[in-house]
Amino acid sequence: MFASILRAAFAAALICALPSVSLAASDHDTCYSLNSESNNYKDPANYDRAIAACTRLINAYPYKDKKLAALYRVRAFWKTKKPDLDSALADHAIAIGMEPGNVESHDYRADIYLLKGDFDRALEEYNHATRIDATYAAAYYSRGKIYEHKGNFTQARIEYNAALAVPTINRIAAWAQENARARLKLLDEQKK
Repeated sequence: MFASILRAAFAAALICALPSVSLAASDHDTCYSLNSESNNYKDPANYDRAIAACTRLINAYPYKDKKLAALYRVRAFWKTKKPDLDSALADHAIAIGMEPGNVESHDYRADIYLLKGDFDRALEEYNHATRIDATYAAAYYSRGKIYEHKGNFTQARIEYNAALAVPTINRIAAWAQENARARLKLLDEQKK
């Protein structure tokens, strides 16, 4: 009898929890709808909706760990797209405080500094990213862009070649290496 009461109580609790699970799943899907298949990141009409979904997930998450840091990074992505750059920087600062060794947080924060035209701070963040992960091709490529912008073409070439020297382990590395090749080709053509 006790077992049947326990099963009934469990079933009732599960039924009561279903709407919130559904809402959380919906918020998760909306917050993380960044991939190229959904193309949600290309439509400005989705930015506020995604920021709100990420915020609800952040507010509901009970732990300060790498999962929460990831939520802050994703929300910062949407804020960067909006663009609400100062708020995105604040989210990255929180994410880095929770997970200081996450290379993407430093890379993405550097990208925001680039958008703001603060090349020196961007360079500091990319340097930090490569100290965390010496194989992070995107940071080398981005440093090359900064040096090219500053007119230091020799250092830009060094950075682009560094991006090409690391293993292609994911699509970010492939993207960085493809762009580094293109920049080196352009620099070679400009030399002629």
